[in-house]
Amino acid sequence: MMGQLKSLTGLLCLLCILCQVVYAKNLDSLTSSSDITFSRMGLTNGITFTGGQKDAGLEFRLPIDTLVSKAQLVLDLKTNDTISDSLSSLAVMVNGQSVGAIPLNSVNNKKTTYELNVPALLVTSSNKLSFKIVGTDDQVTCINDDTASTIHMLPSSMIKLDYRPLNIAADLHPFPQPFWDSHEMLGRDVAFVFANNVNSTQVSAASILASWLGIHASYRGVDFHALKGQLPDSNGIVFGKPGQTIGSLTLPKTAKPLLKVIPNPVDANYKLLLVVGESESDLRSAVYRLAQGNFALHTAQLEVKPTSLPQSKPYDAPRWIPTDKPVLLKDLIQDGQSMHVKGVWHNAVNFNFRAAPDLFLWNGKTIPLNLHYRFPSESWIDEDNSFLNVVLNDQFLEDLTVNKQGYLEGLWRSLGIDTRQEKAQIGVQPYMLYGDNQLSLYFNLHAKPDTPCDVKYGDNITSLIDDDSSLDLRGARHFSFLPNLSFFIGASFPYSRLADYSETVLLLPANPTAAQLQTMLGLSARAGASTGKMIVRVQTHLGYPAGTNSLKGKNVLAVSSLNDARFVDNLLKRSPFSSTGQTLHVKSESWYRQVENWLKGDFHTNTELADRYLSSNRNWRGFLSFESPWQDGKVVIAAVATSDKELVKLHSDLNNSEINAGIRGDLAVITDNSGVHSFQTSEQFATGQVSWYEKLIWYASQYSSLFAIFMVLFSLFLGMVFFRLLSSHARNRLK
Repeated sequence: MMGQLKSLTGLLCLLCILCQVVYAKNLDSLTSSSDITFSRMGLTNGITFTGGQKDAGLEFRLPIDTLVSKAQLVLDLKTNDTISDSLSSLAVMVNGQSVGAIPLNSVNNKKTTYELNVPALLVTSSNKLSFKIVGTDDQVTCINDDTASTIHMLPSSMIKLDYRPLNIAADLHPFPQPFWDSHEMLGRDVAFVFANNVNSTQVSAASILASWLGIHASYRGVDFHALKGQLPDSNGIVFGKPGQTIGSLTLPKTAKPLLKVIPNPVDANYKLLLVVGESESDLRSAVYRLAQGNFALHTAQLEVKPTSLPQSKPYDAPRWIPTDKPVLLKDLIQDGQSMHVKGVWHNAVNFNFRAAPDLFLWNGKTIPLNLHYRFPSESWIDEDNSFLNVVLNDQFLEDLTVNKQGYLEGLWRSLGIDTRQEKAQIGVQPYMLYGDNQLSLYFNLHAKPDTPCDVKYGDNITSLIDDDSSLDLRGARHFSFLPNLSFFIGASFPYSRLADYSETVLLLPANPTAAQLQTMLGLSARAGASTGKMIVRVQTHLGYPAGTNSLKGKNVLAVSSLNDARFVDNLLKRSPFSSTGQTLHVKSESWYRQVENWLKGDFHTNTELADRYLSSNRNWRGFLSFESPWQDGKVVIAAVATSDKELVKLHSDLNNSEINAGIRGDLAVITDNSGVHSFQTSEQFATGQVSWYEKLIWYASQYSSLFAIFMVLFSLFLGMVFFRLLSSHARNRLK
């Protein structure tokens, strides 16, 4: 009996060991790793301690369904001096808890790496890293009279994480989490799931939700992963009709629009959000309700009532600065920023804003930038060599001086009379404003030569921009020439003229691939980011429509690869472009069209050069645009590529500032080796809010050579008419 009991005990122990081994292997298979650098957190220049600065910090977030199992902080430090105080150190804290200290006498002018283990329990979904220099007094440490000692935490510093999914409750309350979080640092894609037989109403609904995600995306943007006929192995958002089957999932049958969160059948640690509706209005209502949020706790599903969607007016995008009143700069300041700066060395005061890209002013008129500013009044500041640098979109505008300039003002200043200049108006040329803009104001302070280093590097002085500073666009009109791809890249224009996309049709092949859907979702997110408004009234067509009535009065945004030859051929049939197999061509201009361009002074069309460049590249992606053949004054823009593999690269291309800046004209071709090449292949047309006689005056100023020829011919015609009249009158008089 005793032997049997021992055997049973041993068997149980062996079973427990096997279970632990299996459990550990399962945990290992679920564990992922990620290195989150300071640069990825938004600190592209790292963190610098200078001028007596003692504290610094940063925040990072993780998805709420993530459990950290291991964490390590890797800090890359360097200094411009050897720190002699052996007692000084850099204390490091995570969420208020100390994780170690680094002796600063071990840091030198070469990169030194330090590794600090962080208890995994300290790392949550929202975290704060804090750094503090301890063990020194409050005096600034100076190398010499001009340079203070600095400690630089390089942007390559990082936190290394091992983590695994956490099975949270199926709940609509935290939406958009866990499906997407604009602040999380792991960089996860948002999975949008469709059936194999996806229809246009589902694509419209997905595009509307994508635009909402774009509105709430931070500087990192939002990345999509589209799937057809299969479920993701992570969180995902599913669009479909009641009873439709996608992979191993059958959507619930319902008579009303439905939002429901369920465990993912592929992996129960993740969740699926079901957006279910039979009709177009059902899916739009479901998505619009989802975007409103405010779900009660423990709401796993919700039947949605029919909703009336808001209607846009021209140029009413919330993120575009208005043209009917001055815009105060204080209203453009970002969260966490300030209108004042401390010390001699500091960051610029940046104002980020968006504007309609078709702003227009007559020659000689400018947009007033009214600045009210104040320099420090300390006696050691060199007022003759200190300026307020004003820069717009990396283009220098003006250096504003501390004091008023002029002989008389200099005389007054020598007599001790105050001649401070604290207000100025700068004229901004309208062509300097883009869809996305940044105004930078930097107080470029200089100290007098005999100023001690500890004074210069202190932070006891303040420079500020007053709250009444403004940018005044009231004199601007809306007038431009299309097609212009730079407008589309910078502001999704002209589609965003009506921010709800009520005059826009999305056009895809009859059976769009996952790559094509993914590209369209990315473009929809950019529209939301540009305007701050959901594209709730967008229409979608899958396949080239049999009748063209649905495209009349609409701008068209198309996505396709050249593999869908029939779709592309129909799309380009009445355009300056054509396709043959896997090759896109630019149609040659007729001789009379070339002569017309020369007479107009238009020497920028380069049809042959564009066609030659397209023929010489086998793999490329890009954009083309032309006036709509279905409606005068409307445009077609197509995102095209030689293959789906090339098409999905457009998303990362559009996150590259150099490529963005290079896209213009009506054709932009992007390759891996050569970057972007843009061309103007056809004539542009005028659009905007100016009268016919103002357009006539503008055309006369732009096409002066053609206007001069016209006036000469018109003068000859009038001369001949008057000559015949006067000759006839003379003959009659002689009779």
